[in-house]
Amino acid sequence: MKSMLAMILILPVGSCLSEVNETAICDATTASRADHAAALAADGGDRSVVTGALLIRQIDAACQ
Repeated sequence: MKSMLAMILILPVGSCLSEVNETAICDATTASRADHAAALAADGGDRSVVTGALLIRQIDAACQ
């Protein structure tokens, strides 16, 4: 039981320590972000267009 509790407490900490390759994420989502922007422009409602455009600008800025 103690070892199970220890694992439960260690797992969240271990996941926070893993390194994220930002370049890989940015490169892998380039087309998806462009497709999402086009879909928002084509058939998104007013609110989704505004929030989606903000999200895409933020991700684009982080990926430069």
